[in-house]
Amino acid sequence: MVSIKDVAKRANVSISAVSKTLNGYTDVSEATRRKVMQAAQELNYFPNMLAKNLKHKVTKTIALIISNFEQTNGKDGVLFQIMSGIYGAANHYQYEVVIYTRSLSEQQDKSYWQFCKEHKIAGVVISGLRTTDPYFQELVNSDIPCVVIDAEIVGPHAGSVITDNVNAAREAVKFLIGKGHRRIGMMNGHKFATVSIQRQQGYREALENAGIEYDPKIVIEADYAEELAYEATEDYLKANPHLTAVFIASDLMAIAFMSRCRELGIRIPEDLSVMGFDDIILSSYTTPRLSTVRQDFYGSAYSAFEQVIHMLEKNEPGYQKILPFEVVDRESVKMQ
Repeated sequence: MVSIKDVAKRANVSISAVSKTLNGYTDVSEATRRKVMQAAQELNYFPNMLAKNLKHKVTKTIALIISNFEQTNGKDGVLFQIMSGIYGAANHYQYEVVIYTRSLSEQQDKSYWQFCKEHKIAGVVISGLRTTDPYFQELVNSDIPCVVIDAEIVGPHAGSVITDNVNAAREAVKFLIGKGHRRIGMMNGHKFATVSIQRQQGYREALENAGIEYDPKIVIEADYAEELAYEATEDYLKANPHLTAVFIASDLMAIAFMSRCRELGIRIPEDLSVMGFDDIILSSYTTPRLSTVRQDFYGSAYSAFEQVIHMLEKNEPGYQKILPFEVVDRESVKMQ
């Protein structure tokens, strides 16, 4: 393996001159700098950035941990937007990013904290968290700055960036009620996600605020999965023919739901109104175009990364940042 000593020998300069050149010091002559860079190029020498960071007790690497990655469906584009937000922030603040994906089974073997310590990670952004995640709390309680997207966590070294899911769901269902609907069902994600719990709470509050009795029997779960939503639609509608509208906790599930309705001869919105959540790109291209709740995935990831940097560079404690949302009225909801 080529070392800094080899570069110094090839350039016929001191090891100190090589170190100063590669670390950007200005007290090196232009002639020396050229000799060092030429020698390094000829020897294919690249500085060990990890070793350099350890020497100065500073790392410039943030991990994006995607929990339960194998269940992520790329069709919704959410993960791409989150990764884009992380990349945008990393580029702005001049940090490196590593992406760490874990399945629930893998988490039994190695915790997030172990991964971060082994790879000298400076800070962490987590996306896709389940409340059943066995090692999450260990990381949150550690001294590694950690920010979670869409989960309410705050501590000396832990923070969160969330959409106000309770209020957003409440406003979405309130929108349906404002269109004259009172028999409104819900297709949720899964009970182990914070966002699912909050969106169901908002759904329930909107009904009760309007004097409509909450009925848990007309709330089903489809695990935020397109296929499960599609498969569940027929039995759900057969069991609840009285419904005039359905609030669905993700656009991808809503699109699958509408697809199955079309096959069953149920017209959207003439026979049944549908309200989604997320405003993914596909939502504006469905037939009919999907009414939904818009949230800012790019902004949430950028803000999460930024909060980690504030913890690292400004020694700030973690905090919770709430991002705005918007109810988008398209074509899948009609007046009752």
